[in-house]
Amino acid sequence: MVLDCAVFALLGVVVIALRRIQPPAVKDVQGTFQDLDRSIEKFVPDMPQGFTWWEAMERLKGAGMDVNWPKIESSLTEYEAFRYGGREMPRGGEGEVVRLSMKIRRKSGGYRNKRQSTRGD
Repeated sequence: MVLDCAVFALLGVVVIALRRIQPPAVKDVQGTFQDLDRSIEKFVPDMPQGFTWWEAMERLKGAGMDVNWPKIESSLTEYEAFRYGGREMPRGGEGEVVRLSMKIRRKSGGYRNKRQSTRGD
């Protein structure tokens, strides 16, 4: 009986821990970058208001995030061309951005903060 309770308690703790690190569902490229933005704001709270993506990427590189930086930078360039240059919305390629966002969240304590992004770009 006691062993059963211990096993169920441990299972509950594991489920809660896994839910903390699961990224929110992202349906498109914009959602992916919005999630990255929220992750950055939580992980690097001292970023100045109005920081650029490139400034944030330099900070994250310095923090030792193990991701494919050339893919991240390519995705960022494509997204900026879409967002600010009127180009077509990028299709795919944001998988590495999602991976980076998940790594940031794991290092900063999960997805508990549901606050919306304060960036105005």
